[in-house]
Amino acid sequence: MSDLDDMQQAAKNALDQRRFERMKAGLQIKYRVVGPSEEATLVKQGGYGLPEAFHANTPEIKDFNKVVTEDLSVGGVKIATPAPLPVGTRLWLQMSVPDVPISINAMAEVRWTTKNGSLCTSGLKFESISKADLDKVERYLILQKRAEMQKKML
Repeated sequence: MSDLDDMQQAAKNALDQRRFERMKAGLQIKYRVVGPSEEATLVKQGGYGLPEAFHANTPEIKDFNKVVTEDLSVGGVKIATPAPLPVGTRLWLQMSVPDVPISINAMAEVRWTTKNGSLCTSGLKFESISKADLDKVERYLILQKRAEMQKKML
C-alpha cells in the first residue's frame, strides 16, 4: 500500500469515528469484561436486560472497574484505564448521569486503544443499549451542548 492509500484510509477511519458529536464528559462509569454466553443472557431479543435482574445479589456485581469518562456521544464513550483494553473486547457498562437516578446500562465493544502517558485511552462503541438509556445519553448531551453555547454567548 502506498503512503497516499494509507492517508486516505486514515482519513476514512477518522470520518467513520466522528459520525456522532462527542462532548467532554467526566461521568462515573463502571465496566467489566463479559463473555459471549453472559452477553447473550444480558441482551435479550434486541433489548437490554437490566444487570440487576441478571445478577441479583451475586458477587459478580462487585467485579466492576471504576473510571471516569473523557468524552461521550450517542454512539459510545472514551475512557482511560490503567491497563490496555484489547480491541474487540466486549464490556458491560454502567454510567451515572447527573440528575438521573438510575444508571445507564449498555454493552460496548472496544474499538481502539492507545497508550497515553501512564494510562491507556480506549474508544468504546455502544453495541446494545435500551432506547430509554440512549434517550438519557442524548438528553444529557443536549443539556451539555446548550450550557456550552450559553457560556460562549456571555
